[in-house]
Amino acid sequence: AVVSTQSTGEVKSYLEHMGAAIIHCGNNGNGLVVKLCNNMMLAISMIGASETLNMGIRMGMDEKLLSEILGKSTARCWSIDTYNPVPGVMEGVPASREYQGGFGATLMLKDLGLAESMATNSQSPIQLGSMAKEIYETLCKDDDFAPKDFGVMFKYLQDQGK
Repeated sequence: AVVSTQSTGEVKSYLEHMGAAIIHCGNNGNGLVVKLCNNMMLAISMIGASETLNMGIRMGMDEKLLSEILGKSTARCWSIDTYNPVPGVMEGVPASREYQGGFGATLMLKDLGLAESMATNSQSPIQLGSMAKEIYETLCKDDDFAPKDFGVMFKYLQDQGK
């Protein structure tokens, strides 16, 4: 959560219920910049993790073994070792609940759109960010995927090759 320096102490006890780290980001609006940068990178990461896991599983790898190895290698990322999108690999994540709960794919698409606008306004090239937005736009056109957690990207990609 992001607040001004002077009000940080006043609202800290409330913000601690929303997240583990409370960091002052500077000027007004910087918190939104950080949120959109984080979510754009997270979307890109989830797509990459989903593509990689899908390919490895199709090549005969056990999903748990593949996830364990990727989670300990240079490919390690939050989408692999903390929020794995493959059903049956981790308990307590949306993939273990048919992608219910978590952060919705449509919310991710909204944030990718905002990030794309921010990039346009700042003249920042975001080729992967724009591609991630296009991929989530396509996913969200399908009513079977749109209302689910953004990790449903794995299931979406898995279904594409059938």
